[in-house]
Amino acid sequence: MPISLSQFNKVRDLVYSKPFARKNYSRKKSLTLGYFTYRLRRPYLKYRYNLYQKAHPTEPWLCPDAIFALTQLLQSASEGLEYGSGRSTTFFAPYFESYVSIEHEEKWYNLVKEKLNTLPQVKYFLIEAEQNVPQQHLSSEQQVFMPVELFPVPDSLFKSYTDFILQFEPESFDFVLVDGRARTTCALNSIEKLKSGGLLVLDNSERARYKRIHEALANWPKIETTTGLTNTTIWRKP
Repeated sequence: MPISLSQFNKVRDLVYSKPFARKNYSRKKSLTLGYFTYRLRRPYLKYRYNLYQKAHPTEPWLCPDAIFALTQLLQSASEGLEYGSGRSTTFFAPYFESYVSIEHEEKWYNLVKEKLNTLPQVKYFLIEAEQNVPQQHLSSEQQVFMPVELFPVPDSLFKSYTDFILQFEPESFDFVLVDGRARTTCALNSIEKLKSGGLLVLDNSERARYKRIHEALANWPKIETTTGLTNTTIWRKP
């Protein structure tokens, strides 16, 4: 690493030549053909992704095309960081000399920690919310289309968590995966800490409340991947 623009574009072209799904079909509830088509396609798209996960039980819960792209791009990485731990930790850590993982939930942290004995490069941190986090009971449609102003869990509840990356020097990381809580602030805080030619990955990037991330990275080359229902976006820092 760093990843050259030509290398990034080559992998992007490979992904786009035969995508897992050609677009995200999610639609707001309405009396339209688009929404009707989405409701018809949704069970099949969920079934197809579940089959993929069963066939690839060690892979993280990202879009399949994103996993393919990252395995092609992360061939000479040294420093990585992730917000949100689990399968991503055990899957991506072997690509790195040093891998920082940040988790907010204690029970999950303890479960994942037991699986990291053979991964000495992982530095694993538990950083819980400063305040009680409101319970969420959101439909899949609300998760996609709810604007940040209406989302019941503001990023400010996770200030220590989101600010963890700020302790590092600028351009410290080849790779940052944002797949935990308070993703907008985590992603924005990561920009300065990412090396030129490094990768910033956002899971569930179709959600309306992450609009600020897309705006901030509008001039970065990207690989957009989808299962047909949820997206993972990979940006390369210029």
